[in-house]
Amino acid sequence: MNRLQKLPEYYNPSVYIVDDNEVVRDSYVTLMESCGLHVKAFESAEEFLNNIEKHSCGCVLTDFQMNGCNGLELLKTMKSAGYNLPAILVSGSLDPTTMVCARSEGAFAILEKPYAVPTLWETVIKAILTDSQNRTST
Repeated sequence: MNRLQKLPEYYNPSVYIVDDNEVVRDSYVTLMESCGLHVKAFESAEEFLNNIEKHSCGCVLTDFQMNGCNGLELLKTMKSAGYNLPAILVSGSLDPTTMVCARSEGAFAILEKPYAVPTLWETVIKAILTDSQNRTST
């Protein structure tokens, strides 16, 4: 958390959580808020895309397997629409081809379930720091 305290004052990141499982989504919200992060949660990729501006800052944490638009389709849509948010894709199982495709569509990281909470936290921190650096260097 100390690393985030060094972010520029004007940079106010959010963690955008996209997961159709309410229990999982709520647990992500609780974890991120307990660490002092601002969180916005969505039950679908479509809801996220309809409510978040392209210039929003922070990172996206999305499940791969969702009803409707899945996590990979969300990455593709974000990329083609010009979103610059780092996206963390979470999945219970991804085949190697899907993992390569996710990377090519701009996945910042891919986390396979089960993963340790510190791994998730560290990945979110790195994504936010990367987003901040990308915005200040352009």
